[in-house]
Amino acid sequence: MQVTKSIYIVSGAAYDLLGNVYAIRGEKGVALIDSGESIAADVIEESLARWGMGEMPVTHLFLTHGHMDHAGSAAHFQKKGAKIVIHEGDAHLLREGGFPGDLTPYGEGWTYPVCEPDLVFGEEQTLEFEDFRLKAVPIPGHTDGSVFYEMEDIRERTDETPGRTILFTGDTFSFDRERDNDYIVLCWKGSPDYDPVKLEKSLLLACQKFYPDVILSGHGMPLIGNGNEVIRRAARKFLEMYR
Repeated sequence: MQVTKSIYIVSGAAYDLLGNVYAIRGEKGVALIDSGESIAADVIEESLARWGMGEMPVTHLFLTHGHMDHAGSAAHFQKKGAKIVIHEGDAHLLREGGFPGDLTPYGEGWTYPVCEPDLVFGEEQTLEFEDFRLKAVPIPGHTDGSVFYEMEDIRERTDETPGRTILFTGDTFSFDRERDNDYIVLCWKGSPDYDPVKLEKSLLLACQKFYPDVILSGHGMPLIGNGNEVIRRAARKFLEMYR
């Protein structure tokens, strides 16, 4: 599915897989936001080919966090030349290949092939992929190393207006009308490092900092329009349910 002029959904719920994966189409290569499950690599590559990106190298993989359904295919793409980018709070998950069953509420291991990240960052910073600029903002709570990535789709620029602002939110919140009447779904609380105190601070920061035109989350559907209001609704929902 093409979302904006430069961004495509190439794996996730629409493909009967966990974890949405987004492709940013550059002039010479492709950047991925998250990599889905370890079994998602073939679907991602098939989707890239379907959208005319099959011959373009995947040069960057920007991870929103280190859970199995978002970093599971990271090693696969790294072996093919992609540089793996992750926040320092979740870098250990890549090195350890997720976490074993005794650390989940299900008694089921959430593991995947290990790899060493190419770039580990701590504080907010701007990352580059070709002519695109992605602002990486730490949003801890769901995991210690959860991150939002914000970018302008520069291919949508005109002489009068900038391109739309895109916000990739990982699992901090997502959108699914089948799961919730108001369609905002808050993150899974079962991660070993889930921290509601950090999450509250992160959501309040997001309310003040982000005014996106498009929100692309780690699960569920894209949301177009009213981005800051939706972030505020997610924060209010969290405060009402978990404070």
